[in-house]
Amino acid sequence: MMKQIFFVILFLISTISSFAQIDENWLIIARNTGTYVATDGYEVRIMGFTPSLGASVDIPGPTLRATTGDSVELRLFNLSQHAPHTVHLHGLDVNQANDGVPSLSFTIPHDSSGYYYFKAPHPGTYLYHCHVVSAVHVQGGMYGLIIIDAADPETTWDGGYEFNSEYAWMTSEIDTIWHNDTIIEHEYDPDMIMSLNIPKFYDPQYFLVNGAMDFQMEEKGDINVHEGIDAKILLRLANIGYMANRYEFPAELEATIISSDGRPLPVSEISDSLWIHPGERYQVLCNPLSEFEDSIRVDYVDMAGYLKGTQYINVFIEGVYGVDEKKVRNIIQLYPNPAQNIIQCSLQQFEYEILTYSGQLVAAGTSINGEIPISHLNNGGYLLRIKGHDETFTKHFIKE
Repeated sequence: MMKQIFFVILFLISTISSFAQIDENWLIIARNTGTYVATDGYEVRIMGFTPSLGASVDIPGPTLRATTGDSVELRLFNLSQHAPHTVHLHGLDVNQANDGVPSLSFTIPHDSSGYYYFKAPHPGTYLYHCHVVSAVHVQGGMYGLIIIDAADPETTWDGGYEFNSEYAWMTSEIDTIWHNDTIIEHEYDPDMIMSLNIPKFYDPQYFLVNGAMDFQMEEKGDINVHEGIDAKILLRLANIGYMANRYEFPAELEATIISSDGRPLPVSEISDSLWIHPGERYQVLCNPLSEFEDSIRVDYVDMAGYLKGTQYINVFIEGVYGVDEKKVRNIIQLYPNPAQNIIQCSLQQFEYEILTYSGQLVAAGTSINGEIPISHLNNGGYLLRIKGHDETFTKHFIKE
């Protein structure tokens, strides 16, 4: 134990000495005295991070933001009264002493502060969360978003995509059984006995985007763009929940998946659907092709593949003009969807592949009249990859 502490101290001394100048100072305060009020009026006990002593606990915690190359000091002040906490910098390239994993870094007891130091790495979208009895503390609400901007804040990364508006959405769930006082108020637990008291089942009643649900989404989630010509919208998507999320985008958004977990994808992909599993982050660039009103659907799916909940993020696009009208007319549509025997595509001649959500190829062929036979497939959801003349498009459909 003493040897481990010795090496941690050496790590910290080495790290701090290399940060003579701090560009960004982040402060978050760990609390366990929050209350989440659901849309049905039910009050749920939560833990969380606040940006100041006077702020109330909310989920998610404050978004932390820096620019690539910045030297960052993150101070965590623990006022939780009970268990120690850490800040795990999920996805960031930092050394172990500053990564917030208790066995490799350090924990911060009540009424104490701890400091993390790092240089902001690749531009992208990341997470932070407590890593002490993490199953309980993350479900309790101890999480937030980290955004690392490129040197040019209107581009995704050096030499990347330009954008003129952005939206960040963090998905999560709440199972109220995990939020009772005996779990939230557990004492310091050096032997990790608390981990034996984690509920055996997880069956959430509330499904959140940025801590909001249903009509609350109007304030915390909706896209409302009046960009005029050449609107470019960057979506930062992160999943801190315990279920997989399936996003379905309106075709008019022309959603293009450009990066995953803080790294550009080797090949960007236009798709009207995207799976994001727990802990993953994606960036999606949207270039609306016309004015429209619609919604983005977010499904919450458990490990057995069952749909447990759905949220809708409203999309209002106005003032979009000057786009290629031919391109607008060629938005790819599938119908009917769901279907039983045949899916009809608005394109006429193309090559295609059908994949399961896990990426398994189950069918491939060429359509000369827009029809795709699917009667041989098992019931369920699939991805249809269409190879057009210039681009590859991915669409989502359901066989029933």
